[in-house]
Amino acid sequence: MLIKTKFLGEVEMDEKNILVFPEGILGFEDSRKFILLPIPGNDIFQVLQDVEHDYVSFIVTDPWKFKEDYDVEVPDEELLKINIVKKEQIGVMGIVTLSDVFEKSTLNLLAPVILNTEHLMGRQYVLNQAGYSTKYPLFEKKEETSHADS
Repeated sequence: MLIKTKFLGEVEMDEKNILVFPEGILGFEDSRKFILLPIPGNDIFQVLQDVEHDYVSFIVTDPWKFKEDYDVEVPDEELLKINIVKKEQIGVMGIVTLSDVFEKSTLNLLAPVILNTEHLMGRQYVLNQAGYSTKYPLFEKKEETSHADS
């Protein structure tokens, strides 16, 4: 099946790889069928593309690549909504908000996308844990260290 995408032009996709989001994505509740597409030459980011609306597309990534101590706690009843019954079925992605200056782009750690990798279902879930933001900087500024310890 050939689809139009926001970032990658026309792309051939296999319908058996469609991810179903029964509740859509926050703010895009009418978008329920997505495909994960690789970005050529980039193994860190992917495109989560709505297969029916070419203008609905998200850059996503593995949040642990940017925040190693990221901790996702999703209640079992929320996981059951996308038929997750064992931890081996769980995939987690964060949605990236691109900035005009790429180095100022941010990652949504507060509302990750939870995937059932076995049954190809997904949902976005807002975490109850304190301390996470929708605007976590992808590239933190390096603090200059003082060498005044002499």
